[in-house]
Amino acid sequence: MTIAELVAGAAARWGGRVFVTDEAGRAWSFAETAERARAAAGALAARGVGAGDRVALMAHNSAEFVAAWLGAVLAGAAVVPISTVSAPPEVAARVAQARCKLVVDDALASELVRGAPLPSLPAIAGDAVAQILFTSGTTGVAKAAAVSHASLVAHTRNVARTVGLGADDVVLGALPLAHSFGCRMVMLLALATGARIVLMPRFEAARALALLDAEGVTFWPAVPTMLAAVCGAHEQSDGPAPRALVWVLSAGAPLADALCRRAEARLGCEVRQGYGLTEASFSTIDAPPAPRAIGSVGRPVAGVEVRIAADGEVEVRGPHRMLGYVDDEAATAQVVDGDGWLRTGDVGRLDGDGRLWIVDRKKDLIIRGGNNVYPSEVEAALAAHPDVADVAVVGRPDDYFGEEVVAVVVARRGHTADADALTAFARARIAATKVPREFAFVDALPLGPSGKVHKRELRARLADGRLPTTKPSR
Repeated sequence: MTIAELVAGAAARWGGRVFVTDEAGRAWSFAETAERARAAAGALAARGVGAGDRVALMAHNSAEFVAAWLGAVLAGAAVVPISTVSAPPEVAARVAQARCKLVVDDALASELVRGAPLPSLPAIAGDAVAQILFTSGTTGVAKAAAVSHASLVAHTRNVARTVGLGADDVVLGALPLAHSFGCRMVMLLALATGARIVLMPRFEAARALALLDAEGVTFWPAVPTMLAAVCGAHEQSDGPAPRALVWVLSAGAPLADALCRRAEARLGCEVRQGYGLTEASFSTIDAPPAPRAIGSVGRPVAGVEVRIAADGEVEVRGPHRMLGYVDDEAATAQVVDGDGWLRTGDVGRLDGDGRLWIVDRKKDLIIRGGNNVYPSEVEAALAAHPDVADVAVVGRPDDYFGEEVVAVVVARRGHTADADALTAFARARIAATKVPREFAFVDALPLGPSGKVHKRELRARLADGRLPTTKPSR
């Protein structure tokens, strides 16, 4: 199937029901969203966009973003989402790399949805490219992953069965729709299930908490940094739990057990995890009502296979996988074998119940004096300290040990974090070889557009002295 069929089916089944509401006060039904998407397709076609073209979409979350995204795909083009916080050189490089014919920003998106509807939609094959997603680039140069219509539709339907969403559900769209997580678990998932989405143009903890309650949100896909924020990392977050929230799906980065429990106490519901990557979105989800195991990212989504390679790397296969990297067969061959298995770059294990547990990113592994140190394990230990709101652990080159373990810490609001106290706390929970030898204290961690911590940026700051560190006194 194609996205066009998904849109048409949603309009036919739930036509008059509200599909999307946004901060501008728009409340478009499924039928109206389909009409606006056809209008955007017509306006794009009038600008020369057709089958096989690529359209960059650099806009904030809004009903108009949704219609512009769908309109580009209905016109036969592939959408190339670009984060609104991207620097101009990064935007230029990605537009050039993807060979985009047109760049759509907020202003143009509002024009497109008011155009004349495309009289007839072009015939689109299921294996045609619907979206080109750039990897986050937090550990190196970003690559462009091409995703087909059939992949998006098939996987969305499989995810819908896994999470059990329905037409009575309300989803908070605090994640940027320009990111794979937001696109799939907010916009496309709701299209496939009849759920209503409530969009935020940008995440703010206080506003998110207000919307969760006022809009009767039942399901919130989020990244851990959002959960840290609503738990009071940077602002006060007192108040009752949202009245209707059933569960939160955390993904995009490791979720420390301590933060998970704090978020559950603040939100009054279970916080569960899922696992995916740009090249193969959501391979596993720990969805209710299955028994939960805190720390696990769940069992494979329907249609997805997961296995652990001899070196511990997680490999996945299924309809959710990308077609390949755009114009880079060599890079594609490095991560996808002849049988269709994708090497994820993550180290993990499968337990006896088929649940996946992620140990860490292979590239983030710190080797200190010949000992392997997985940052996520150290982060989980430090995150349990009552003074810590957020923490990232990275390796710094060291002449003697090869690498030294450095913890970059954000203190909870109203608290003061201390290197000696954190060292003693960590020593009681993890092996001495894993305890950080240096600490840096910051107001906030550098984040990418998807909410992931930019560890490469932290390493660079440590290397050039922009991030001073403190050593424990003992």
